Amino acid sequence: MDEQRERRFVEAVQEKRKALWRVAYSILKSDADAEDAVSAAVENTWRHLHHLRSLDALPVYLMKSTVNAAKSEWRRRKRTMFTENFDLYLPPAEVKNGDITDYVDALDEKYRLPIFLKYSENLLETEIAQVLGLPRGTVSSRVSRGLDILRREMSKEDTRHDRKIEKRFAEWADGASCGI
Repeated sequence: MDEQRERRFVEAVQEKRKALWRVAYSILKSDADAEDAVSAAVENTWRHLHHLRSLDALPVYLMKSTVNAAKSEWRRRKRTMFTENFDLYLPPAEVKNGDITDYVDALDEKYRLPIFLKYSENLLETEIAQVLGLPRGTVSSRVSRGLDILRREMSKEDTRHDRKIEKRFAEWADGASCGI
């Protein structure tokens, strides 16, 4: 492997490591599992670095590898969980303090992940489509539908809700991006 590829790889990992961790954490909800997923993604990207035609695609490839590693860990964890349905005994989940993070976390992953990548990681819809392996139109639809779901849920909780949800996302994303 040539020195330029190695240097670009190290730069991309250093530049994106916090974003990679945040994405893995948004899927796994565990610090240690998120770190493991990022490590696995970085290792996998290193092993396949020579297959990349363009080094400009490296940050998106790292993000995609992280999403795949986190989903793989989530599936593995799901297989080892108890088979008894404890939800029958627990009260329904409630929004803790009305923070937008609570609403986003309550979304189905197919909406949560595109919204997180768009608003917290500032990825374009075309980049999100590459990361998630979806058509760009599907990403756009999921972001739009996810925002609609969030608007409905937030208006249920707060009838005085008169702020634009995009403004709250911007505030949330600013807080999420400096959270680690």
